[in-house]
Amino acid sequence: MKKWMIIGVIVFLALLLGLFFLPSLFEGENFEIKPAVDFTATDVDGNTFNLSDYKGDIVILHITGLENPVCIECLEEMEGQIVELEKIAESNHNISIITINRRYNPSSENGKVMAEREFSVNVSWHWVEDFSPYPITKEYYDYFTVENAFSNPTLVLIDANQSVVGVYHIYCMGKGKIDGIQTAESLSNDASEILEGKWTEFKGKDYNNELTFIGIFGLGILTALSPCSIALLVAMISYVGSLQKQDDKSSTKKYSIQGFWIGVVFTLGMAFVFFIFGLILSSVGFFIEASTMFYLVAGIILVILGINVFKPLKELIIRKQQSDKSASIMMKGQNIFSKISKKSIYLGAFFLGILFSIGWAPCALSLMMPVFILTLSQKISIIMGGLLLFVFGLGHGIPIIPLCAVTSSIRGKVGNKYVRAGRWMQRIFGIIIIAIGIIMALRFWGIKYW
Repeated sequence: MKKWMIIGVIVFLALLLGLFFLPSLFEGENFEIKPAVDFTATDVDGNTFNLSDYKGDIVILHITGLENPVCIECLEEMEGQIVELEKIAESNHNISIITINRRYNPSSENGKVMAEREFSVNVSWHWVEDFSPYPITKEYYDYFTVENAFSNPTLVLIDANQSVVGVYHIYCMGKGKIDGIQTAESLSNDASEILEGKWTEFKGKDYNNELTFIGIFGLGILTALSPCSIALLVAMISYVGSLQKQDDKSSTKKYSIQGFWIGVVFTLGMAFVFFIFGLILSSVGFFIEASTMFYLVAGIILVILGINVFKPLKELIIRKQQSDKSASIMMKGQNIFSKISKKSIYLGAFFLGILFSIGWAPCALSLMMPVFILTLSQKISIIMGGLLLFVFGLGHGIPIIPLCAVTSSIRGKVGNKYVRAGRWMQRIFGIIIIAIGIIMALRFWGIKYW
């Protein structure tokens, strides 16, 4: 039994790592050729124009994010691509270039000024600054995102009939080079082939599938099996068990249905807290991603948290007074929970989910940190960040639902085995978290393993 338990833990952790890196393991599918969305814009020089004004030309829609704080990791590709676009603007009159600079920081100077000063280029084409709610780039979101992350820069190719026929994802933070910098010569060749009607199929991949959500949902399920989640198991066994003792005449079927819905409501309460976490994280993520220093700091934090699994740091740095204060807060939460449960068992379960998420986070910080970092390192909307962690919360609570629906004897047996397995899993989790931390910190020196 011990042998099989160890094998199961190893397989489990392999799946955990696989799901964490899942989005980068799959190639996208081809887009379909379809009409480009027309727009009206005013460039930084005050010129107002429409995309449809350039019907008959090959248009390169250059989508980038050049602003302060500058994305250090993307800087080489941003500069290199603009230099190549300058060459095209000077030599190829069959190609029209439009740059849409997606701005997150409204107080930054405009990207054209930065490009001409920092890259020593002459931006002779339309350069448009697109601010929240991003009226232009939101129409091209699917083209410039790679697994929900901003591909900075991206080139969208539009033919003479104003149809989108190709896309190049030059670089994506956290994933590295995808298509790489497109030279003036290669883009000119593309334009010639498009004009000659040789591009009968879309050129470029669509990476915007649901793999990120599937992966983070799976990660939520897997972390539910971690040692830190033993508290979740004990809490729900105790809660459901106490309810069933109150009515000995109820049938087993009624117990199962009631337990099932208690588990569902509990999961929704927990996912709600993660949704709030996601909103907060994604709202500050674009400031953090501006420097590769983020990866160094995040990696060091993960290593420390991994070590914490073996030797809890709170024993060294948290005083008894702080522990007593934390206990007092949790006691107040438990008192509120008791009052709510008397009024409605389902409201009680929902509040228990909220209470557990808040109380569980410090214990499971080493498991949550990769998820937090995944959210922080992607240039995604605030609502998308919330949804990512909401899905994580759903995954984390899903395993508890069938446990709530079974009989008390089965819950007891599962709980005992779960606790015994926790000792082995805890140490291996620590090793995995330390490994992820080291891999992430190495990105600071340009060494990338994913």
